[in-house]
Amino acid sequence: MFFHVIKKYKGDIEMELFFKDLGNKIQQAVKKDVKKILKEVGKEKIYAVALVTDSDCITLYLAVNTYEYMQKADEETIEMLQEELTEEDIKNVREGSVSLTKWIPDEWGYSDGKNSKLSKISKLLFTKEESNPEEYARYKELFFETVILAFKQLIESKILGDNSEEITYFVSISDDESIYEIENHSAKLLNSKNVYEKFIERTEL
Repeated sequence: MFFHVIKKYKGDIEMELFFKDLGNKIQQAVKKDVKKILKEVGKEKIYAVALVTDSDCITLYLAVNTYEYMQKADEETIEMLQEELTEEDIKNVREGSVSLTKWIPDEWGYSDGKNSKLSKISKLLFTKEESNPEEYARYKELFFETVILAFKQLIESKILGDNSEEITYFVSISDDESIYEIENHSAKLLNSKNVYEKFIERTEL
């Protein structure tokens, strides 16, 4: 299990202070980056927002998707995979009962971009990991707790407005077998019970 009972971390005080400061930096970065994203989204309806990292926990970006973009991406994916999909699959996707891209942040339409405030945090994380990879790896759980807590505080500050029941929030990891554990664990902490239960029942082709 990636997550377990939250414990008091022992060891390098400098590392603990680093992650405490990281949480503040994430909040400041997202507050600035989300303004640009919302301009790009315009009048489209947002249904999901995710903070995404990688298996080494050295990158971090904000991904946002809308129903409008999802429908367009699903249709493009159908065209690419038409020979691999059954008629029933295609029908279900077009009717909206399943999706090919709905819960895959890499396939979403909006993110903070290369020159964002969050991209600077990724550079900070890379430098920290590079200085002592073995030590940094010991703090992966604290990394995720830090990211989730920062995200939760951002949601509570209503950075996307007062529509918590209409948006699903979660933390994802792009290249790791623990992806579903991390996504489900974070979704439980970041959403209402109703939103969380719908999320864990998600269906994709």
